[in-house]
Amino acid sequence: MDPLWAELINSDWSDHLGSGRREDRIGNDGWLATFLGRTSWWGRALPSAAERERLRTLRRLLRRMIDALLAVTPIAESDTAALNRTMAKAPVKRRLAREGEAWTVELTMARGTIDDVLGEVAGSFAAMLARGEGDRVKVCENPDCGWVMVDSSRNRSRRWCDAAECGNVMKVRRYRQRHRRTG
Repeated sequence: MDPLWAELINSDWSDHLGSGRREDRIGNDGWLATFLGRTSWWGRALPSAAERERLRTLRRLLRRMIDALLAVTPIAESDTAALNRTMAKAPVKRRLAREGEAWTVELTMARGTIDDVLGEVAGSFAAMLARGEGDRVKVCENPDCGWVMVDSSRNRSRRWCDAAECGNVMKVRRYRQRHRRTG
């Protein structure tokens, strides 16, 4: 499963088959309910139009930051400041829990508001950067897709968001292109 930040970025969906179809999944109630189910949202009514726009604003911010990482350029200080402001609005509760013989500290959001969701998504992105995993972030090599992914393979050789979908599409395209030239 994708981290929250990648899932939010990828909510700006493009048809990987090249039809040109696009969908802003933040406007899709079914997708949004599933996404919010992974966060601190408390199952109340779906976000308002204004709250959805705040999700889109965070999506644009995260995409700019990812684009900077992929271009191996510094992330703009203004973007870092915007991410920090987003995280600062989300109060966090800490809870000590036991997992087998080990103790962990669980972080949960305090209120279940849109600020909590935005903070949780922004926090998942910040944690990825803090762990030094920015070089594992890639964009699917299918030019019709553009999904952001985290390459967790040992040799960092992942090329597609989904080998069965985009990987297969690209292999078929290359095959057809080779056979057009020789046929």
